[in-house]
Amino acid sequence: MCRNGWRLWTVVLLLRSAVGAAKLAVLKVQQPSDLSQFVGVFGAFGGGAPEGELDIAVPPEEDSVGCSSYQLPSSTRKVISLVQRGNCTFVDKALNAQEAGAAGILVAFDTDQVAEMGGSNSSSEDQKVRVFAVAIGKSMGAKISEHLRSFPPDPVVVSVTAYEPSVMNLSEFILILIATGLVAAGTVFSTADMRQTGFGSAIAPQAEEVQEVDTVMAGSFCIVGSAMLVFLFFFMKYMIYVIMFSFCVGGALCLAQFIAMSLHHYVPRLKHRLFDLPQMGPVTEAECIAAVPAVALAMCWFILRNTEYGWPFQDIIGAGFLCWMQRTLRLPNLKTATVLLTAMFFFDIYWVFISVHQFKQSVMVSVATGAGTGESVPMLIRIPQFGDPLGGDRMLGFGDIALPGLLVSYLRRHDLTSHRTFWEGYFAPSLLGYFCGLCVTIVALSIMKMGQPALLYLVPGTLGTTVMLSLCRGELQLLWDGLPARGSRRLEEGGGNTDVL
Repeated sequence: MCRNGWRLWTVVLLLRSAVGAAKLAVLKVQQPSDLSQFVGVFGAFGGGAPEGELDIAVPPEEDSVGCSSYQLPSSTRKVISLVQRGNCTFVDKALNAQEAGAAGILVAFDTDQVAEMGGSNSSSEDQKVRVFAVAIGKSMGAKISEHLRSFPPDPVVVSVTAYEPSVMNLSEFILILIATGLVAAGTVFSTADMRQTGFGSAIAPQAEEVQEVDTVMAGSFCIVGSAMLVFLFFFMKYMIYVIMFSFCVGGALCLAQFIAMSLHHYVPRLKHRLFDLPQMGPVTEAECIAAVPAVALAMCWFILRNTEYGWPFQDIIGAGFLCWMQRTLRLPNLKTATVLLTAMFFFDIYWVFISVHQFKQSVMVSVATGAGTGESVPMLIRIPQFGDPLGGDRMLGFGDIALPGLLVSYLRRHDLTSHRTFWEGYFAPSLLGYFCGLCVTIVALSIMKMGQPALLYLVPGTLGTTVMLSLCRGELQLLWDGLPARGSRRLEEGGGNTDVL
């Protein structure tokens, strides 16, 4: 699921949802440097914001709400009047600011939750307002007022623009590429045992490591997942740190194993056994060396998780998790894949959209955003919103990568056993379908202004593409039963091998 649907996708959409169709205003602080850029909401009345730099000024302290006539200090630039909420209508405040010569008005609310400022009961009064009006949060209003009263000669200079979100920005495109890349990378690990030479043989899982998913297990994913969601919905404040601890430990183990396998392949002498651990067996030199960067990455994520520097560590750990899952979990046929993805298709829709009616809020969103704990569940690929004035993150849940990835990995194995080249098989079309499904998810998110269950679009993009293509080729029954199809004529005539990836 995508965050804000896992925060669901972004802070921008949460703000836009809170204020309905109101326009967001981005106020870029040019000076002083200790005040940061902030966001407000344009009022339902008034004109547009002028271009260029504007000084912020406050009315006399005895009338901080701006409900009576006042004078503003002179300035070489146009001035915005900053007033507090209360005592009169927003239109009255705007008219008083207009009379004082201001180009606009900022109204600081009593809380940091802001809403669109409505007009008065008289449309004729609203039409008198020519200046722009913007509502801002309490804390930002207090910072500006404090600065102006503490340093009168030092102005607060801002520029005001309307926020215009793009349908797809750079961060979303990068997220799509990362997710698609992880699905493709998962197939390399899933088919490693089919390559007997090179690095493939080094990362290939042992037979006892592989878990084949049957139809019963596939169906139970939905039931167990639902029970876990409800449990976390009610007990998240007790479980959030357990989840984070598990993420750190599990992530460190996965990364350490991958690093150790690489060291075993490229530096064979590090395979020397140092000691034995109960329940784990022998520990090699390579595994001891690999544990150092793996644990360091997990610790860096835990320390920096709530800062702007935490996302690369979370994504690296997440990539290790996802590749390990593709390496060890296998779908035997299209029948099992259909049961799994169909069940999770409805699972995602219910817990994002329908659960609101039973639980008064979306259970999936609540759990993914930490249910008011101040923390968020780390099982997400996370990318900061590059170049977006509102900041925040773009996020995609592990399940939206892992579940379609299991199908794509099965199709790659099927292509190899059927001696199909890259474009003759099912792997490339399904991977392209996954990419297109993610693009549609983001477009739907931008259009509908609400969190989307990503599997609603990813399942048709992957499973739907596979079924339609196999029907056209007359191979649906073979895929359904997990039997190889007729191979590529070019490979069969040339005696080609299956070592394609």
